[in-house]
Amino acid sequence: MTNSGTDAVRIVLKNSGRELSVPLSLLEDKSREFLENYATFDLVGPEFRALLGEGDGTERFTGLLRACGFEDDSAGFFSALVPLLDGTGPADATVRGIRLPYLYLLSLLELVIPQHGYVSVKDVESLVDLTNLEVPDSQREDLQKVMEMYPVRLSYHTVRQMMLSPDVAYQYMPFVEELDPVGHANTWIGQFHQGLLEQMYQNRVIYLLNMSCPVYCRFCFRKHKESRNEENPTVEDVEKAIEHVRSSPDIKEIVITGGDPFLSRRNMEATIDGLMTIDHVQTLRLATRSVAYYPDLFLRKDESWMKFLKHKNYELQLHGKRMEIATHFIHPDEVSPVSLEIITELVKSGIAVYIQTPFLKDCNDRGPELARLFKLLRGAGAEMHYIYIPCSPIHGNSVYWSPLSDGIDIAEYLRAHLSDRSVPKICTATPIGKMEWYTSGWAVEPVEGEENFIWIRTPYTPDYFKSFAPLATELPNIRVNPEGTLDIQYMAKMGKDAYFLGSRPLRIQHVPVPMDVPETLKGLSLRPLLRCESIVPTGIPGLDRVHETRVEMDCRAGEEVFEYLRENPVISDVIVRPESGVGESLYRLKRIAGELGKIGHINAMRIRSSEFTCAPEVFSRPLVTALADMNHLSVSGPLRLEIETWFLNASQLTGEHRRLTRRLTNRGITVYANTPLLGGINDFPDEICQLTFAYRKAGIEFHHLYVAGHPVQREWNREHPVDMYDVIDIASKIRREGSGREGPRYILQTPLGEVYYGLTSSFIHGEDGIRVKLDSYSLPYFREMYPDYQLPENVEIGKDGKPVIPVSGLVSSTEFPI
Repeated sequence: MTNSGTDAVRIVLKNSGRELSVPLSLLEDKSREFLENYATFDLVGPEFRALLGEGDGTERFTGLLRACGFEDDSAGFFSALVPLLDGTGPADATVRGIRLPYLYLLSLLELVIPQHGYVSVKDVESLVDLTNLEVPDSQREDLQKVMEMYPVRLSYHTVRQMMLSPDVAYQYMPFVEELDPVGHANTWIGQFHQGLLEQMYQNRVIYLLNMSCPVYCRFCFRKHKESRNEENPTVEDVEKAIEHVRSSPDIKEIVITGGDPFLSRRNMEATIDGLMTIDHVQTLRLATRSVAYYPDLFLRKDESWMKFLKHKNYELQLHGKRMEIATHFIHPDEVSPVSLEIITELVKSGIAVYIQTPFLKDCNDRGPELARLFKLLRGAGAEMHYIYIPCSPIHGNSVYWSPLSDGIDIAEYLRAHLSDRSVPKICTATPIGKMEWYTSGWAVEPVEGEENFIWIRTPYTPDYFKSFAPLATELPNIRVNPEGTLDIQYMAKMGKDAYFLGSRPLRIQHVPVPMDVPETLKGLSLRPLLRCESIVPTGIPGLDRVHETRVEMDCRAGEEVFEYLRENPVISDVIVRPESGVGESLYRLKRIAGELGKIGHINAMRIRSSEFTCAPEVFSRPLVTALADMNHLSVSGPLRLEIETWFLNASQLTGEHRRLTRRLTNRGITVYANTPLLGGINDFPDEICQLTFAYRKAGIEFHHLYVAGHPVQREWNREHPVDMYDVIDIASKIRREGSGREGPRYILQTPLGEVYYGLTSSFIHGEDGIRVKLDSYSLPYFREMYPDYQLPENVEIGKDGKPVIPVSGLVSSTEFPI
């Protein structure tokens, strides 16, 4: 790379041989723009942010030049920097010892490779020319075979990311190992097919509106050339699928996907308009990965797709329905400012965006990178839904496979180091349907004589498929287990034999008699019981540290609270407890929001409101507007506002709750609810399923179902314990009969913090009751927060260094581990 005077900077792409140049003035302008708008704690890291100093983009750029030893010499700075953009150097780009953030480099690369759109790549030479990535001569012949078998298509947005990030390139760059024939041709079996419609569940169907994508992921379960080249459906095909749904009253949700459905505007419009008129349809879920790998799709033509989605969402709401966007992000290097802006704009318009993340070996299989990914997305307004383990066992995918235990274990890290609102559920998509680990499913045992297969217990029953896919239960790789649900053979390695739980025995049937909810657990009287205790001392009245990343505070807390938050950069979430109601506490809430907005690592303020449950009418339009003004969904320095509320059963939810939730959602404010299982009151599968359906219909996210240990449960469940068998029955029924978007996380509350039922906890059964091992925590974990921390007297330390603590109000009618 050489300078042509001081007017332009030249770069030679090593592998492709292309020579490119960028005017120096554009590099300077782009730097100022990026540093002013995106140089925040979350996006560039605290160290880089600190060296820039304060001020606008010009002042920050001056600070960067000074820190790198190029004061008043931007030409020299870019002469050292630009060669790092060709992707052939080290992953961590440094200039004179200063590590430059990935997103800053990516913004400059947009000047070097400014193209938009996407391109299908037919041969190896074109691939190297486009991406500048190295392909050894010894692999070129085999790689050409791969490209003919599994097509390659890339957006220029993705090409730029691939040049700077090996973890992005790993997802899209073809590789010779794809010729490995191990795996399935199709991972879904037995479901109903009719034209563009697929049905795998009783209450929802899939519409395949378009068979191609703007970018092809190498791990996709539709990666075969035959799938990519299928003929696209027509509007007439859409109309036939709509009539099928119209005549199927059990169908509540439609997943609109492909390929990418956004590549067919006519089909998308016909689908939404047709389904809008069907009374029993409640939710349309539009699935696209273009938010991550081809954001130009949403921004081109004067953002026509964004305007379309907002308008259609408004029309759907008039018909009592909702729209959601499902998208995939795999690695934090995929998170670009423009992707975050799209998410934020959609959420502000009342369209929920939820994230699903396939678990890829050697890409995103480490805790810190997943924690960073989910934190960035949450700040923009997204909801974390699933981590899929393992990657689809499809032909050509073996390099991405990892043992199931790796994905299960990642939950321990995320539970310890990430906000509870940022952790996805751990899910496996079996050939007959999804299950969530240690609640609606688990690994039973290896398949005898088949080292690559295991038996997985699913929540589905033989009768479940009879109405729409009767052949599903006749397959040779399915069996009925002792409790009456189906086990399915699944292609995967378990990794750790201890994670095989065996079959759950059938419990002697009992007929519970539900009790009425006592007055002490209704309405405002519930408020004092919702406060969680601090896991470590804070030394500040009104402030409780309930997790590494989360505190709870009273509205009247003083300056010492904000100082505590500033001194603890791992804290991301603040739950505020208004003592006298949201409306009466509005002045203080505004003050708190203003102070939190100045603390770069805080990205969520959550208001706990019992008034939402028992007196929703107090949330007047002026109050909703005031709350919306506190909600700062943004790419740069976000402070997301959420409302936390509680319900015990479906009868408490009214039309007023639905209307209020919609008003809040349309201002970008998420409402989520927690529910405690109370023995004899709501610890029945039918009862919680009805509540789950009611939450979904109201637009309220069902966040936590507390199984045991919460203050609300400690007194009541001591005399009316919850049976662990019922917990699994509840989870299985929700997974089987509800939408995957309806199910909660199953939580144990302890004095040392929350853990996921069975997933990040282990149960020890004894004559003196049940104890639980907290697999996410250890003594050093608590001493990072409070150096003088001592474990409570009733806590033991297991052989693996994890604390073991008694849990009250929970019993087990069998000896099954969960």
